[in-house]
Amino acid sequence: MSDYSERRTIVEETPIKRARPVVETQYDSVVREERGISGGAVAALVLAAIAAAVVITLLIMNNQQKATDDELAQERARAAAAQQATNQQPAQQPAQPSQQPQVVVVPQATPASPAPAPAVTPAPVETEPSSTQIEVNVNTKFLDDSDLRAHPIDVKVTGHTAILSGQVPNDELKSRAGQLARSVKGVGRVINNISVQP
Repeated sequence: MSDYSERRTIVEETPIKRARPVVETQYDSVVREERGISGGAVAALVLAAIAAAVVITLLIMNNQQKATDDELAQERARAAAAQQATNQQPAQQPAQPSQQPQVVVVPQATPASPAPAPAVTPAPVETEPSSTQIEVNVNTKFLDDSDLRAHPIDVKVTGHTAILSGQVPNDELKSRAGQLARSVKGVGRVINNISVQP
């Protein structure tokens, strides 16, 4: 808002024969100009915009609901008409006997055949596990043992011989590793090269 003042001087002549007196009148006027919109006007505009958005949203939702209700009513009317049509069809058509020919099956005589021979099932063939499979099985045994799991033990299998190497803290764990390796299927011999380092 800006203020500015204006001073006006009005000179009037009076009809006097003598000298001409000058009458001066001064008017001070103040004009105020407001620029921009006040805070109240902005708040009113924002509230009006929100109200308009709410009204428009409600109208759209109402129209969608009405369209859905109309579709549902039409679908129900179609279903009712279809149901009514199926109920009236048997009453309108006279009952007709079915004219499908009956099929008669006559078993044919077969010559006597000897009793079927019992089926022979082959015994399952056990295959030898590969060296890699034996290594995996030995390592799995070591990982299942709570004490041996914490120590790195390397297993190499050649043929049916398992070669163990690594380090354990005592002789008991060394012999347990050898026994576990011997218990794995496919291991014929164990070479226990595990070193004991307390």
